[in-house]
Amino acid sequence: MRKSVLTLSVVLVLVALILAACGGSTTTSGPKTIKTIGMTVQAISNPFFVAMLHGAQAEAKKIGASVLLEDANHDLGVQTNEMDDFIQKHVDLILLNAVDSAGIAPAVQRAVQAGIPVIAVDVGAQGGVSATVASDNVAAGRLACQYMADRLKGQGKIAILDGPPVTAVTDRIKGCMAVLAATPGLQVMARQVGNGDRTTGLELGTSILTANPHLDAIFAINDPEGLGVELAAKQANRKDVFIVAVDGSPDAVTSLKAHGLFAATSAQSPYTIAITGVQLGEKILAGQKLDNTNIKVPVSLVTQDNVDSYGGWQ
Repeated sequence: MRKSVLTLSVVLVLVALILAACGGSTTTSGPKTIKTIGMTVQAISNPFFVAMLHGAQAEAKKIGASVLLEDANHDLGVQTNEMDDFIQKHVDLILLNAVDSAGIAPAVQRAVQAGIPVIAVDVGAQGGVSATVASDNVAAGRLACQYMADRLKGQGKIAILDGPPVTAVTDRIKGCMAVLAATPGLQVMARQVGNGDRTTGLELGTSILTANPHLDAIFAINDPEGLGVELAAKQANRKDVFIVAVDGSPDAVTSLKAHGLFAATSAQSPYTIAITGVQLGEKILAGQKLDNTNIKVPVSLVTQDNVDSYGGWQ
């Protein structure tokens, strides 16, 4: 009897060792289902990010998931806390629209270490994101500034309204500067940095226009800033300047149709960006390997001449 018990014990130990060696257990986890998506954006006051939220919610609804939105309001410290809160709440996926592409890296690392995939949307982010989905922002800046250069026939005085320290903005500036490098007749009279909102567009636009009694055009990194500049020009009764920007927002469409100072915008697809981000998260959590981890969504130029055929944000 004692020998039988001993033999049985040895067998059980061997079985346990085999299961451990195979990484096995009596249950299998399988692909993970997304139930909750944490989404943090630069500022929900910007209609672009509202459209992104709607895209994420639409895709989440298809898979039976919910979206937990947090608004960083352009504050890196706030966004860092939001990321940590997502970790504490054990969300399944994070869609990150970074306030600061480099500064958010430690929070991204903590999420990754917690086993939560992070998809950067609209702007890139350091720290080990699983993928990035954004507009082709270099092309966006190039298209807007090429329109400006062509309209001015390669000669004129211009200003640039820059924005937050994120890859989308730096890429737009990069695209614009490539046009300026090829068009030496365009002189940059001023370059100031805003927050990507209409308020700073108005404030900085007023400052730029006051300091430059003659100015032909202004490139703003997004529509809110550009529309703020337009308001500043109207308040100063300036009719000698036109504005180009990036976004293709509903407010920009209204301004373009008015045939005023707002002349062109490189249109993005915020809805598509967010949908794609959720879809990539699904693949990752299903154990699939991504063929492309840096998705560039095409942009197009909308002007006063073609705005009637523009279908709006997609």
